[in-house]
Amino acid sequence: MTTTSTEFVADSPAATEAFAARWAQTLAPDTVILLHGGLGAGKTTFVRGLARGLGIAGPVRSPTFTLIHEYTIQQPPRLQGLPFFHVDLYRLETAAQLHTLGLEEALERGGIIAIEWAERLEQGGVRLPVSHLYEVRLTAAGDSLRRIRIAPLQKSPAAADSTP
Repeated sequence: MTTTSTEFVADSPAATEAFAARWAQTLAPDTVILLHGGLGAGKTTFVRGLARGLGIAGPVRSPTFTLIHEYTIQQPPRLQGLPFFHVDLYRLETAAQLHTLGLEEALERGGIIAIEWAERLEQGGVRLPVSHLYEVRLTAAGDSLRRIRIAPLQKSPAAADSTP
């Protein structure tokens, strides 16, 4: 796992999507991506780029009301057939709602999970026993500019215990 962070400044939604699509090619199975940023920061645009980079065709919309959308990864070959989950926790109000979402089951499937409004996980005390964990922060850097910072986080204790 890389221990350095990556930064990119996007000058348009298309640039955000293109950057995310390229980054998606570097991902491994059993990955969670925690997305942080205010309303309109570009979280869904970033996830749309991830989906494109994973070969997912068709519309990719924020699951604001359904909370979670599942897609099947088509590429790269090492990820083909695994699930890609797009989760939006914005509308969750209680820890109990978070625990009935089915996130634990999604984590067990070994695919890639992108979680918008990830700070809600901390409020609910959710553990993420995955092999790869990234934090993506999107912030406005001007009228049309978005600063994207990707930082790998330490492996969770459960994942570290299961790694030879």
